[in-house]
Amino acid sequence: MENVQNVQRLDCPVCGSKGSFVITTHQIDIPYFGPVLETTMICEKCNFRRSDVFPLEVREPKRYKLKIKSEKDLNKRVVRSSSAYIQIPELGVEIKPGPLAEGFVSNVEGVLNRVDNILQTLIRWAETEEQKKKAEEIRERIKKLKEGKDEATLILIDPLGHSAIIGEGVEEEILSEEEVEKLKEGIVIMDLDKEKEKK
Repeated sequence: MENVQNVQRLDCPVCGSKGSFVITTHQIDIPYFGPVLETTMICEKCNFRRSDVFPLEVREPKRYKLKIKSEKDLNKRVVRSSSAYIQIPELGVEIKPGPLAEGFVSNVEGVLNRVDNILQTLIRWAETEEQKKKAEEIRERIKKLKEGKDEATLILIDPLGHSAIIGEGVEEEILSEEEVEKLKEGIVIMDLDKEKEKK
């Protein structure tokens, strides 16, 4: 199933350029997750870009948690569709799905790198020194996480079940119907009460 690929050219829906919008679909099989379809859309003229990941099997809505404790945890596979929420509570990080949310197949280190890239952009746009300082502090913690010198929890919540964290030490639980409804309404469930009960 690896490397099944299809490429289409269309007129760009953003800038209107003729034949500049390239849609590439790529079917791959991810161990312990199953077959997925990666879709990438890029306009060669205006550089509009969008990507997503769709499982080709029906999956249940789930919450995945991984305690990042060492460098080996950085290699755990992450499949994130555009419908998934990403949270790292210890860093105050929350990435919500939305119209421009991108799906990807990566690993934990790749997720941390994406967060770091967002922080670099925030630092450039920060209006106050306090905002810059906070972003720099989070970047420093990400650096320590990647060096195995700090710990944090990566949480992935997908009400459509199109996402996963794959590997040893990953906790997964099926979302209740009530949780799924709250997520559809845009209410993020941090599940911090359950975390406190465990301590």
